[in-house]
Amino acid sequence: MTDVRIKSPNLDEIFEKWKQRAVRSDKKKMEKQFGTKGAIFSLDAISAAEYVKDIKKEIAIYFAIKKTVGEVKTKTEEKSVLPPKVARETFYSFKGKAKINKDDWKGDDMVPLYETLKTIPCKNCNGKGYVENKCKTCKGTGKIEEQLQVLTGEEQKKEVKPFSYSCGVCFGTGSHKEQCRDCGGYKNLYKYQILPVPFKTVVTGIPVLHSSAQTKYEKEIERDLHQMIEEVEGIRFNDFKELESKSEASLGYWNKNIKKTISTAGSDYKSYSKDKEAQITTQIYLFPMIQMFCETKKGAKFEIYSLGSANKFMIYSNF
Repeated sequence: MTDVRIKSPNLDEIFEKWKQRAVRSDKKKMEKQFGTKGAIFSLDAISAAEYVKDIKKEIAIYFAIKKTVGEVKTKTEEKSVLPPKVARETFYSFKGKAKINKDDWKGDDMVPLYETLKTIPCKNCNGKGYVENKCKTCKGTGKIEEQLQVLTGEEQKKEVKPFSYSCGVCFGTGSHKEQCRDCGGYKNLYKYQILPVPFKTVVTGIPVLHSSAQTKYEKEIERDLHQMIEEVEGIRFNDFKELESKSEASLGYWNKNIKKTISTAGSDYKSYSKDKEAQITTQIYLFPMIQMFCETKKGAKFEIYSLGSANKFMIYSNF
């Protein structure tokens, strides 16, 4: 773009526009704060020269983005756990084709899904809960085999007789059972998936405003610019590099707050440029802002803000 110098509105024009709006909004308040006792109230008697005590020249930077919020694109996570941990988990169920509004959602984007919960028999013990090993004492027979020496007859002839009894270690079963180390005796493990919440795909237009005046009207100004951008005049830039190099010459004034605001807005713009869900939909607008500090006859202090050029500007006030 070519170099452009934007002209700020005249202080008297700003004040006049404010007077007309203020008297339409609350005429009694205007008469109380600016009227003279015993005289007919007239707006002509209220001048900027008398009631504007100080001014500051600031700026506002505006651009808009379109943000698309849809399903969370994250890899599915699978867990395999013991029953007590399943009981401590909070599961979610999204039945049918209904989609969730992300703005109303309070939880995480990835959640355990109840429908994916499955019982998996323990591979180590084959779903028994225990591992069976051969008894080392009886060698798996369940019995202890012994020999008895028996002396018979007058001759006391020695004979050997077999003798067996149940193994006291394995209780005659021939095996020894140990709790399965993998499943802890629960026989089964449980597998489930952690999946993205099925959010609705929503496209929203979002205004972004940065003001060096740091006024409490920023949200109101942001909304108005988003809806009525053609009602106010500023200088348009294609990128922040261009804005940074030409803003001082375009405005005709400069201060530390303006420099800081441009830097902050530039960082914000860069961040949105990298956001996969966001798309910047407008050029960058630079608006002159004038902050007027005023005081009425009754000593009430208030401020008037103008945003835009001498040709098209909007006003805000806390009067």
